[in-house]
Amino acid sequence: MNIPSAAEIAEGVRQFNATFGEMERALWCLSKAARADLLQRQSSPILEGLVWTIKGWWGVQGVRLEIKSIMAQALNMNQWTPELFEDSSDLVPEAERFACDQVVGLVTVSTKLGAQRYEISLASKVLHWLMPWRIPVYDSFVRRGAGIPTSMAPLNAYQLIVAWEFDAARRLSSEGSDWTGNIQPRSPFRALDKYMWWISGGNSGRALAVRDPWRIVRQLGLRPNLVGS
Repeated sequence: MNIPSAAEIAEGVRQFNATFGEMERALWCLSKAARADLLQRQSSPILEGLVWTIKGWWGVQGVRLEIKSIMAQALNMNQWTPELFEDSSDLVPEAERFACDQVVGLVTVSTKLGAQRYEISLASKVLHWLMPWRIPVYDSFVRRGAGIPTSMAPLNAYQLIVAWEFDAARRLSSEGSDWTGNIQPRSPFRALDKYMWWISGGNSGRALAVRDPWRIVRQLGLRPNLVGS
């Protein structure tokens, strides 16, 4: 797939945000709230809530209920530092390898803890929401938009997605940041995910916006002011 223009991505992001903007804000609130528990490596209903909300809202199919706690445990076994959550413009090859290694590592640890299959899509999406400047998403829409054949093994396909998105982010870096939209997290990979999802079938209107996305935030005792605009 050719690299889309900044204007094309901006329009896709605008349309996506018009429908799913409040869901994005609520997920970002959950993501930011989970950081303290990850840094302290402690069990967290917030982290489990983030995992399961991503699974439910973005249609990850076939995921068993026990994955909620298994993936949260696996995430807590990672080596987290405050810097990993920060805005990063590092697009060097080492950053690509980091993204792939993080997803492979989370999937591997999750299977060791009892996951019955490689949850690559969910793992990439959870890590993407925790580190949106560092981890691209893997799913069927992004894969289709990037022109990756369905016959390719998911982990190999994810490597190609990462390479394509990093290349796109590098080429678009001279266009400023307006194309990433006005809703946090305003990262190149978040914008590319929205665009790819939108043009590859998301614009068909089959996905429904959650009526009250802040419900999970309230249930966990969090305040919406944890998240920026």
